[in-house]
Formats: sequence, C-alpha cells, structure tokens
Amino acid sequence: MVSKGLQLFAVGCGILLAAGVVDSQAAPVPGGNGHPIESKDEATQTTWYVDAELIHLLEKEASRGVSSYLQSRDVLRTVDVKVTIDMNKKTVLADFGRGFLPGAAEGYAETFLHELAVTLRVYAEKAGLPIVDVDFRFQGKPLKDYFPDDLAVPPQARMNPRNATALVSASHGLVRVFPSRSWEFQRPDAFGFREDMITPAYGDVLQSLLVERSGLSVYRARSRVQDLHEESERPWEQMSSRYHVKAVMPARTDIWNSLPNATTNDREVNEDIRTRPLYANHLGVGAMISLHTNGHPMATTRGLEVFYHGDKPNDRPLAESVLCGMREQIRSQPGYEDFPIRDRANAGRHGENRIATMPAVLVEIAYHSNPEDSAALQDPVFREASMKGVEKGYRLFREGKDCTPLVLRKIDRVTVPADGSAETDVHFDGNPQFPVTLSFTPVYCTEPGACRAEIKTVTEASASPIKARMTCEGSGYGMVNWSTVMRDADGVTSGPVEHWMTCQGGG
Repeated sequence: MVSKGLQLFAVGCGILLAAGVVDSQAAPVPGGNGHPIESKDEATQTTWYVDAELIHLLEKEASRGVSSYLQSRDVLRTVDVKVTIDMNKKTVLADFGRGFLPGAAEGYAETFLHELAVTLRVYAEKAGLPIVDVDFRFQGKPLKDYFPDDLAVPPQARMNPRNATALVSASHGLVRVFPSRSWEFQRPDAFGFREDMITPAYGDVLQSLLVERSGLSVYRARSRVQDLHEESERPWEQMSSRYHVKAVMPARTDIWNSLPNATTNDREVNEDIRTRPLYANHLGVGAMISLHTNGHPMATTRGLEVFYHGDKPNDRPLAESVLCGMREQIRSQPGYEDFPIRDRANAGRHGENRIATMPAVLVEIAYHSNPEDSAALQDPVFREASMKGVEKGYRLFREGKDCTPLVLRKIDRVTVPADGSAETDVHFDGNPQFPVTLSFTPVYCTEPGACRAEIKTVTEASASPIKARMTCEGSGYGMVNWSTVMRDADGVTSGPVEHWMTCQGGG
C-alpha cells in the first residue's frame, strides 16, 4: 500500500506553501487592548508577531503533525517545534527540534511538510495574518544544509527565448508499491475523480495552446495512448512518467531508476518525481510546466497556487506571469469571477522545480478536496480558461513582456464627415488575444434615437493603439458620447471608457 500521506493527502511536494487570498496590505492584528501584537527587532529590522496564544497553537499543531507522521513510519517520538512569524516577510517559520530529520529514504518528507504548511498557514490566516509563505528549519538549519548533494540546485541553463520547446508534466500516474509490488495511483479519489487521471486532460489543452499560440514543440512526461502497458496490464495513459520514460529510453536508468538503492515502499513515487525534470534536462527544453491539483484534510481550503523553487529566484518571473495569466483568464469566465487565486507566486521546495535546469514552475490548479474547487476542475470551461492562462503567462515571459490587466485607457475624440467615416485611436494596456471587439453604446446623442449601439471587430493583432473606423450616416450635424468596452477572443473584458464623436453637417 502507498504510504498514508500519499493515500490521504493529494498534495504537491513542496516545503514552502503559498498563502491564501489575503490583503497584502493588511494592518497588524490588534490584541485585546487594541494594540498590534508585534515586536520589532531594531538590530535586524524584523517585526515579529508575538501573540503567545497563536504561537502556541501553531507549535502544538506542528508537533502533533510530526508525531503522527513518525508514527505512520513505526516511530514513537515527540518532537518539539518552535514557531516564529516574520511580519516583514509574511512568513511562518517552524523549527523542528531533535528527532526529526527526514532524508532521501523518506523523500525528504516533502508531502507531509506540504500538508503541514497548509495547516499552519490556514490557522494563521484565520487569526487575520497576511501570511505568504511557510518555511521549515531543522534544529535551526534548512534541510538542504544536511543534504547538500541531494538538495542542491544544479547549474542552470540561461533563459533562451529562441528555445521553442517545453515539457508539460501532468501528475501523477501508476507506480508499483512495495513490498507487494502492486500497481497503485499516487493520489486518492476525490468527488468522483482522481488527480492522476484529470490532469492529463489539462495537459492536452495546454499542449495544443502552446503549439498554436506560442509556436512551441511540446513534449509530454506521460503517455496519452490507450494501448495496454504490458507489465501492469493497464492503459498506458494511466502510467506514471517513470514508466513512460522507461519505455522511451530503456537504457537511461539514471533518469527513470535514479534511486536504485532505495528500500521504502514508495520508492517509485520518489523516482517518478525525479524522472520528470531529469527527462526535461535530457531533452534540453526551454521550460518545464508541471500541472497538479491540490488537496488537504481541511475541506474549506481552496484556490489556485503557482510555485517556483526558493533557490531558483530567476524562475519567479515565470511563475508570476503564469499566475497573472491564469487570474485574468479564469476570472473572465461567468461563474468564476471570484475564484480564489493567490496574490502572488510562491517559493517552494518541489523536486520537479529544483532538479530542472531550465525555468520551471508547478501549478496547483485547485484543491480537489474542496467541493467547489472539485466542481471547477471537472468543468471544461474552467479547464480551457486555466490553461489559456498558463500558455499566455509563459508566452509573455518568453517574449519579455509584462503580464498586465486589460484596460481600455482612452479613445481619441474624432470628427467624421457627413455620410463618411474616419479612424480614431484606441489606447489600451494589456495583451489581448485577437480578434478583439469594441462594443459602442451611446450615452448621449444630439438627436435622441439616431445613435445606435454597435460592435466593431479588429482582427489584426497590434500593440496599442489600434484603429477603429467610425461612421456618420446622413448630412446633419450631431455629437455622440459613446461608452465603449473591449473584449478579446478569450472573453477577457476591459472596463468601459467614454469618448466623443462629432458628425460634421453637410452643406
């Protein structure tokens, strides 16, 4: 059987976790006397949150969690945990005492630490703290200090915008579990579906978009064919990346069998995690995009998160661009205007991002453990919109452009001859998908009833400003105050802007 953490919690493999959707400018939480519960260290200019009640709660939850984790591995031990909260960095830091130092055999406890990070973040948010990240120390030091060879970030290839290739990795797929050697999925059923089998469809959409809109050649970390995998007698599309790469490159055991001496029951889970970025490195792709769904025992936890590796800060712009693109696309769809999306991308310790030598991000699309997020994950509209956002975010990153909201800035005033037409400039911010439409609605008309709402389409992609041709019918003089909205081909809509047009009289 797969380890308890893998069966119960469908989470990613990061150590740092994004916070919920909170106001990044939120004021310090007041205490019972109305004063902030904070203490500033003048030497380091760090502001510490010092509410003893919340700190004690977080320490208790962290200690309980690690004791349960150890017990699941037949170890009875209590581990003390010290929690501090840095209000400047908006980070919860949990420092484990002696007795807990997960190594390679445990996969560095990445799944457990991810789940624990969610728990600590949620409790802190419920207290009103604008937490962004949760980080861990082990007797005062990060885990990588104990395992520098294993957890070091490999030398990175320089970002090359001419590298028109990418690897799309959709989690997770079948692996063997020891000692039974039975074939099991890596994530549990949730609301009628399983992460292992829903993310490949998201990968299909993303692959098509990257090919059509970004002009990329796209590789996949898992097979999408339905022929039977001989060893498991299961369809190939159900198999993990480990087995797909094994079939493609059987001699490259350093990629798909990279932990040959591991003896834990979930050894192939850890090899599967490593296979994906090692395969990307072998291919020499320009980017690696990992698609996951998230999960947590607290069913109220929900939302979209995008991670980059904490030791690869150069990947953060890609993560921010992907998050921005997804926010724009998802919230432009009816019914998803308020879908919870993090304010910013977050650092993590995911093995997929760490091992990759190219820009790499991991997208936790939504929480399959939450009923609302689960319904969204099974909605083709949400799937299409979310993957359009990923593609757009990557395309803008590759082109060196900022991801900015679609805003109609102004439309120049124009004078049009009688029974004629004239062009005017339409100024906007953002990166709309063409063709775009401009919907004109009359707010004021000199001759009531003579001005009609209309929609104009601009098909040729262009930077701001674009041209709109305005017309006047008849020979009389008149003025129109229009209210106009831009809408792009993906349904992203600007706010309205008002502008004037004058029709010159004839004669």
